[in-house]
Amino acid sequence: MYFAATPKKSHFKKKPVPTHTTSHYPSDDIPRPQIHPNSPKFTQIHPNSPKFNHPNPHIPIMSEAKQNGDAPGTPSQQKNIAEKPTILQVSRPFLSHPELSYLHASTIPDNKKVAYNQRKHQMYQFLFQVVKAMKFPLRVLSLAMNYYQRYYLFNSFEEQADMNPENDPLVELEKDPYMVAYTCLFLATKNEDCIKKLRDIQAVANKIRDIDGESRSYYRNLNNSANTVSEIQRKIIMSLEFKLLQVLKFDFLSGAANVPSVDSLVVMFAKQLDMDYKLTLFAWLVSFDIMSTPLSLVIPPHCIALAVVIVTLNLKPVDLLSKYGDVGDLEKIGSILENIDCMRDFRCPEALVNEGIVYILDYYVHQMNFSILNDYLPPVNAETGKEQIFKFMDLKSRFNDLTILSEKSVSTNGLLKQDNYLRKWDYKVGSKGAARFMIGNKRRRFDHEYAISRGPKPNRA
Repeated sequence: MYFAATPKKSHFKKKPVPTHTTSHYPSDDIPRPQIHPNSPKFTQIHPNSPKFNHPNPHIPIMSEAKQNGDAPGTPSQQKNIAEKPTILQVSRPFLSHPELSYLHASTIPDNKKVAYNQRKHQMYQFLFQVVKAMKFPLRVLSLAMNYYQRYYLFNSFEEQADMNPENDPLVELEKDPYMVAYTCLFLATKNEDCIKKLRDIQAVANKIRDIDGESRSYYRNLNNSANTVSEIQRKIIMSLEFKLLQVLKFDFLSGAANVPSVDSLVVMFAKQLDMDYKLTLFAWLVSFDIMSTPLSLVIPPHCIALAVVIVTLNLKPVDLLSKYGDVGDLEKIGSILENIDCMRDFRCPEALVNEGIVYILDYYVHQMNFSILNDYLPPVNAETGKEQIFKFMDLKSRFNDLTILSEKSVSTNGLLKQDNYLRKWDYKVGSKGAARFMIGNKRRRFDHEYAISRGPKPNRA
């Protein structure tokens, strides 16, 4: 058993209690008589004076500014405020075409626009191979391309040939579009809840590029480095991810947890409209091509999906190369088009759907030979006897009178220059002062559209 220890008797005598009134301080047990303030012996000592014996020595002494009683706004405090910049940025998930052109004018020179489009298409094919090899859902590829294009709205497009050997090699390697693509895919997997370790993504991506991850001499600017290719890439990706998060303003509401992806919505809408297999396949191929375009930066996914469905129903692709299914009754297709109500059935404003229709047709008029859809169509259309591109051109001419987005706030460059969101972003603000980010309220014009995220209404017929 455990017994409580008996307290020992003290051999010291207790101190006599003084008869006069005293004030005991934790730092000093010496009793001190209290003196009335009106007494001539009373002298008030400032707390910051060295003669002042503070009851708690751990309390810090006030600064000189506080001692002098500097009020807010005095020159001394204004100087301190100027040294620590702060900025508040509100996210903007959707931009207009004039805003995209304005941003690209400062990040992509005219002599590099062709190279940028070619490199973007190359990155799209590369990311698709990585997504396919790692068995990610297609929505990861869609979000990664959204991030890739949004990154180059606020960062200059450069390649390895543009590197300056006098600068830090790691900083210069951030210009590599492949490193940007690695970073966008890595962040997209986390946002879409398909998380994989970075080294696993690097291993698959480097294998596709035929790069030895354990090599120490791949980067010519880092020949003397003791780190492997994978270790160097990891440092670059971490740095680029921090920049990408600031470009996104930490807005992760574009993931599938909040809004379904375009390819999923196309299939959902096709089922709701009772479209057959061949029409659905054609619409899905169109949505796959559109993933590589900046249309996802302009209008929401379900508006893009409905625009794809409407284009498919108008084209009536009877000659699509497919092993299964048939187009079916053409009269049924006409009745489906007549009964579509964008807002009632799909919560899509008509102007946004029209914007998507015009963009999709314009894309195939200029990029038909480079599209995935072109591989599933015969070179010559059996109905018209002409190339497939003429069918898209004819449909575009019939849709010239569609009402599309028209925003007066971005109609001129003078108005765009006044928009703080479109200015060049300083990534060092957070280290110098404070940078805060908030979810934007520009989604208000799309409030009614997000109801579609609950899925289509069941067919009660």
